[in-house]
Amino acid sequence: MTLSVVIPLYNEEENVRLLHESLRNALDPLNQEYELLFVDDGSTDRTLPILEEIQAQDNKVVVLSLRRNFGQTAAFAAGFDF
Repeated sequence: MTLSVVIPLYNEEENVRLLHESLRNALDPLNQEYELLFVDDGSTDRTLPILEEIQAQDNKVVVLSLRRNFGQTAAFAAGFDF
């Protein structure tokens, strides 16, 4: 893997599809091997189900789900540890 992009999310159901599309549009032309590691930080909206749908359609997407909201620093740490 050349590049791993770690993205913590909390209650971003309105934005997550657009974010995914924007990241793919920026990274695909680089012709590098990469992954998009989305960390759901205990969202209470539909962020996680939407991420799971995206993951099912895109093999470059990895989804981690934290059981509750731990905050951005902890979400980044979980992504980096993964």
